[in-house]
Amino acid sequence: MTELNIENLRMDAAKCGKWNIGFFSAGFLFWVYVGSIGRHFPLETARIYWIAGTFYIFPLAVLISKIFKADPFTKGNALGELVGYTHMSIIMLTFPVIIVTALYFPEALILIMAICYCLDFFVMTWVFGSWLFSIHATFRTAVVTIIFFAFPEWRLTTIPAIVALSYLITVILIPILKKEMVTKTYQIKYVATPCCP
Repeated sequence: MTELNIENLRMDAAKCGKWNIGFFSAGFLFWVYVGSIGRHFPLETARIYWIAGTFYIFPLAVLISKIFKADPFTKGNALGELVGYTHMSIIMLTFPVIIVTALYFPEALILIMAICYCLDFFVMTWVFGSWLFSIHATFRTAVVTIIFFAFPEWRLTTIPAIVALSYLITVILIPILKKEMVTKTYQIKYVATPCCP
């Protein structure tokens, strides 16, 4: 695949999928939910609600994508499909770990979820051509790990707040950075072949 073809696919993914903004918005809402549950329920109950809540992330992401007029699957775009396959692979491979953690080490569940649910962001950095996603994943992983070990009494509220804030900042920056990327690409007289209307 030539560099020009990759840039073409990146431009297409930016215009059609809008850098998966629906999924990041759903992630923000999920972690607000996680924090609310952690604040109002004991850990033994909260862990059940947290696991149940993960099943609503995908449909919520699809709904929010429609609001943003974004194609959540970036159909027909090889890079968009790579993001989708990577995300599903991460979910399938880490879900057993999350279930085992919920059953036998529930106090670590919030840390495991915070880290596992951003592993595919490093692939997004390459696919979308922006360091935003790697910075998000690195910052959030480092901070939640520090909080988990250094301030155990803050785990159930501060960790979800940090992750939710990371998602919110990402959702705010996506349109700005995406627009800069598209503008810069057009300035070098590059024209993409759109996959979406």
